[in-house]
Amino acid sequence: MKILVTGTPGVGKTTFSSFISKKFKIPHIEISRYIEENNLYEEYSEVYKSLLFDDKTVKESLKKHVLDKESYIIDTHSCGMVERTAFDLVFLLTAPIEVLYKRLKERGYDEDKIKENVECEIFGVVREEVEDLFEEGYYVVGEEGLTFEEAVAIIGKNMDGRLK
Repeated sequence: MKILVTGTPGVGKTTFSSFISKKFKIPHIEISRYIEENNLYEEYSEVYKSLLFDDKTVKESLKKHVLDKESYIIDTHSCGMVERTAFDLVFLLTAPIEVLYKRLKERGYDEDKIKENVECEIFGVVREEVEDLFEEGYYVVGEEGLTFEEAVAIIGKNMDGRLK
């Protein structure tokens, strides 16, 4: 089972991915950690408070990393580095703006970074990427879509189908 979990930073991608990874025993690849651990970044940006990297470099490395894997969960806010055909299930996570703001504040993000991410959620930046890449072939999880439990149930049903 190959699963993509995406959404604006702070919506709960890593929490959701970690949960389904443990429940279904599927390896979890958190892209930001993968980039850092594999030295795939060019520099750290003080302006953006994040690692700067080339999507193509990460995409190629990731492709090699998952080439022989039957199952994996990729957790990222940037769909530009994944192949459309590489996934059985795609989940776009969303969160209420006030929840997102609180989570980012708790992470220690400065006000500019919080504003940038909240605006991404408000304007549907990640949703637009997902729609462009996967058209209708994805599930929305959050206040305007499936609950966490419903999403887990979909994964379970798909896993059951593969085990038969």
